[in-house]
Amino acid sequence: MTRTLVIIPGVQDTPVKREGTRAFLAALSLPHYCLDDQIPPYDPREIRKFLQHLPSQDLVVIAFSAGVVGAAGALHKTWLQRHNIHIEALLALDGWLVPLFLSFPCYRLSHDGFTHQTSRPLGMGPHNFWAEPSVSHLGLWHDPEVTQGWAVSTKSKTRTTALNFIQYCLRTHGLSI
Repeated sequence: MTRTLVIIPGVQDTPVKREGTRAFLAALSLPHYCLDDQIPPYDPREIRKFLQHLPSQDLVVIAFSAGVVGAAGALHKTWLQRHNIHIEALLALDGWLVPLFLSFPCYRLSHDGFTHQTSRPLGMGPHNFWAEPSVSHLGLWHDPEVTQGWAVSTKSKTRTTALNFIQYCLRTHGLSI
């Protein structure tokens, strides 16, 4: 089965933020569908409309900031089942304090250790990442290839970049790098 990569960026209200999304997509260098910057990423209804019009219904979702808010609200099991959409995984970049108790694997990537630790009670995936040294909120999105940090699971803690961690998650869920 072919999986589709879906990108839900944060609010794209400035040229700097739009350029950061372009930089993130260039770093990924994978075919994808990206939520249009005119659509509010925090609105679950708009995200659902977007997902329903994709050619494939077997999805891996990467969301950033306000996009994590919208994704968490949109991707509920009953709605997904009703529309025959399968979410293989959600990678949540800086979805600080967004509850991620969903019916599929979720991975948190945080721009610093504080954000990582304070989001732990709200759901973590089997593997997660936090930047160390800390980077800015937008830095995690704009520059994943140079953002150093820790990939952690219950059994290990490994030094890596945010981009390498993302690529690991995508490979784990059937997307070729």
